[in-house]
Amino acid sequence: MSGALLPVVVGVGVTGAVLTVAAAHRPGGVRHPVPRPNRSRPLDQLTIALVRAARRPLPELAARRRLRRWAALAIAALPVAPPLALAVPAGAWLLARRSALRRRRHEGRALVDSLPDAVDLFLLATSAGRSLPLAHRLVADRLPPPLGPALRAAAAEAEAGRPRADAILRALAPLGAGATTLGHALGDHLRYGVPLVPVLDRLGIELRLDRRRLAEERARRVPVRLLAPLVACILPALGLLTVVPLLAGALRSLPT
Repeated sequence: MSGALLPVVVGVGVTGAVLTVAAAHRPGGVRHPVPRPNRSRPLDQLTIALVRAARRPLPELAARRRLRRWAALAIAALPVAPPLALAVPAGAWLLARRSALRRRRHEGRALVDSLPDAVDLFLLATSAGRSLPLAHRLVADRLPPPLGPALRAAAAEAEAGRPRADAILRALAPLGAGATTLGHALGDHLRYGVPLVPVLDRLGIELRLDRRRLAEERARRVPVRLLAPLVACILPALGLLTVVPLLAGALRSLPT
C-alpha cells in the first residue's frame, strides 16, 4: 500500500468505526436484527460489516439513516480535509451521547412523576371492585412513558400465557428501585394473596415524597439556569438602555 493511500484508508476506518459505535450506542432503543447486505448500498454494507466486527446489534432504522448521512459527509470531506473527516465522527459521537443522556434524564423524571399516579390508579381500581388482572390494562393505558408502555407489555405477556406476576416484575425491574418495589407489591398480591391496599398506601406515600423531593431540586436549579440569560442578555440590555445614553449625552456636552 502506497504512503498516499494509507491516511485515506485509516481515515475511512476510523470514521466508520466511530460512527457505528455512536449510532449503535442507544440506551433503551429498539434493536433490530442485522439484515443481509444490500449490494446496491455500499454504505449499508460498510455499516453492517463494522457492526458485525464490533459484535453490536444494529441500531434502529432512524439511527441507520443518520449513520449513512454522517458517513457520507465524512467520506466526502476526507479527500479535501482529512482532519475535518475525523472531526465529523467525533461530533456525531458527542451528539449521540448528549441525546442519550438527555433522554435518560427525561425518562427518569417522567418515571418519578408517574409512579405515584400509578399507585393511586391501582388503589382506585382495586378499591372499586376490580381485580388486579382487570385493573392492570386499565391503569397501563392511562400512564405516560416509560411506565405505561412497560405495564402494557406486561399485560400483553400475561394475556399470552406468562404468569402475570413474573411479567409485571420483568417489565418494571429495568425502570429502577421505585418501579421494582411496585412490581414486587403487585406480584406478592398475585402470588400469595397479600392485601394490596395497605402496601400501596405506604408505597404511595414514599413515592410522593420522592416526587416532592425531585420538584424541590428542580426549583433550586432555576436560579442557576437563569444566570446565563441574565449575564448574556439582561445585563447588556440594561447597560445599553441606561449607561450608554448617559455617556453619549456627556460626550456631546464636552466642549470642542
